[in-house]
Amino acid sequence: MEMLNFLKDNPYLIAFDNIETINNANIAIKDNHLTFNKGNEFFVFLDNFDKFNSLNFTIKKEQDIKIYLITYQSRKIEIDYNFELQEKANLKIFTNFSSRRKTFLNANLKFTLAKNAKLTVLSALTFNGEVKLNETVNLNGLNATVDIDLLNVGGKTSKYYVNQDVFHNEKATISNIDNWLIATDQAKLAYSVSGSIQKGKEFSKCRQSNKGIMLSDSCEIMVEPKLFIDEYNVEASHGAAIGQMDELQLYYLLSRGLTENDARSLIISGYINPFISLIDNKEIATQLTSQISRLIRRKAYNE
Repeated sequence: MEMLNFLKDNPYLIAFDNIETINNANIAIKDNHLTFNKGNEFFVFLDNFDKFNSLNFTIKKEQDIKIYLITYQSRKIEIDYNFELQEKANLKIFTNFSSRRKTFLNANLKFTLAKNAKLTVLSALTFNGEVKLNETVNLNGLNATVDIDLLNVGGKTSKYYVNQDVFHNEKATISNIDNWLIATDQAKLAYSVSGSIQKGKEFSKCRQSNKGIMLSDSCEIMVEPKLFIDEYNVEASHGAAIGQMDELQLYYLLSRGLTENDARSLIISGYINPFISLIDNKEIATQLTSQISRLIRRKAYNE
C-alpha cells in the first residue's frame, strides 16, 4: 500500500487496498461496512481499492464525526459509497479523488439523513483522466440539513461528468450546494445539479450556486442547474456563472505594478482559497493546494 507520508502513523487511520486493511482507529468494520459510534476525526485512505462493489458507512445516533476520504488510483475503479446518518448525527466529510496517472473513475456517493441530521460535504476533484461522479442526498428526516462545497480543477484532456441530486423527502429540510469549477488545457467539465422538493414538504429550502472559470480557449465548462418544486411554501434558488478570467481584474492588478504571472496567480488563488479555507486539516489543505498548482501552473503562470 502506497501510503501518503503524513498518514502513515496517524492513530485514526483506516486504510484499504485489495490485500490488506489497516484499522488504527479501531472502529467496527465488517466486510464492506464501517460503523462510527464514537465522535472523532478519521482518515479513510483507499489505494486502488475495488475489493467490494461498495463501502457502507453508518454514523450512529447523535455522534459528531469528521471523515477525510482520500483515494489514489492508477487503474480503472468503479465503486459506490453509501452513508447513513442516524437521528441527530453530524457528519463533516472531505473527499479527494486523485489519480497517479491517466485512468477512469466511476463513483457513486449516496447520503441518507434521518431527523435532525446534519451533513457537510467538501469534495475535491483533481483527477487525471475521466470521472463519472454521482452525488445523491436523501433528506428523509425533519430538519435534516446538507451543505455541499465542490472544487473541480480539470487540466490536460480530462473529462468530468458530475450529477448532484438532492431530494427533500420531509418538511423543513435544507440544502445548499456551491460548486467551484476551473478548467484549463482541453479539459471538459459537465455538471447536472438538481434539487427536488416534493408536495407537502413545506418550509424546506433548496439553494444552488455554480461558478466556473476557464483558463484556455479549448476547455469547456457546462452546468445545467435544475429545480423540481411541487410545493408553494418553500424557498428555492439556483444559478450558474461561467466565463473566462476577468480581464478587468487582470488589468487592474497590472496597473498596480504586478507582473502578468503574479496577477493571474493572485486571481486564481482568490478563487480557490474560499474552498481551501474550509478544510480543517493543514496537511490535506497543503496537499490539495499543491495538486491544484501542478494542474493549472502552465496557464496560471504562462509557462
